[in-house]
Amino acid sequence: MHRDMGTEIRMTRASVFWLRLAPTATLALLVYALLRLFWYPEGYFELFGTGKLFVTLAAVVFVIGPGLSTLLFRPGKKGLVFDLVVIALVEVFVFAWALTVLHARQPSYAVFAVDRVEAVRRGEVDLDTLAFPELARRPGHSPRLVYAELPTDSVGLSRLIDETVFLGMPDIDRRPEFWRPYPQGVSTLQAVAKPVSELLAPGDSRALRIRRWFAANSKDPDDYVYLPVKAARGDGTMLLHASVGYPVAVLAVDPW
Repeated sequence: MHRDMGTEIRMTRASVFWLRLAPTATLALLVYALLRLFWYPEGYFELFGTGKLFVTLAAVVFVIGPGLSTLLFRPGKKGLVFDLVVIALVEVFVFAWALTVLHARQPSYAVFAVDRVEAVRRGEVDLDTLAFPELARRPGHSPRLVYAELPTDSVGLSRLIDETVFLGMPDIDRRPEFWRPYPQGVSTLQAVAKPVSELLAPGDSRALRIRRWFAANSKDPDDYVYLPVKAARGDGTMLLHASVGYPVAVLAVDPW
């Protein structure tokens, strides 16, 4: 008799676990898709350490949701519905809080400055100083391409050096007053970008991943150049079409 009752309780708890697991897993997959496809596309997902953060988030919500629900479930327990509702609300709160944080730290701008591309978050810059207000918006699912132009006169360049070296002010990649629409910097970019062939040397550990991208997209490496990308958690490689100067991919491959 006791054995049958124990089996019934275990089965009931198992059903509760699977019933709570389904919505939690679905929500987690939707969040992953949002992060991977829209907020941190391509190599930015790795370059900002988003994968590790997502795994931590998923572990927490799976413990809070299916885990606690199963642990607290007991047939006939007084206040059981209230407990399960509270757990669900806490789970939703954790998801909402994590999404707020991840949204704030996403790369909003890919700023070409001198000889590299800086992945910049919106919160790192003062957009009120933008010389071109249309650059404030992040288009689509990729960071906005921006050209940070050095002062062309000696006085302005000297002032910039004093501000960055002696006054500790940010460099031009995080000074929107120096930002220009990306097309204005294409010719400068083409002059400093390096041929992809430099990353494809025999025995180079980076070559396999880069060759895999070109093979998957049926592209000829000779038609492309690259620039280093500096991000929050590492350096990556931006591949650009040599003749037009626009990026085609960002890979989590250290270019140095």
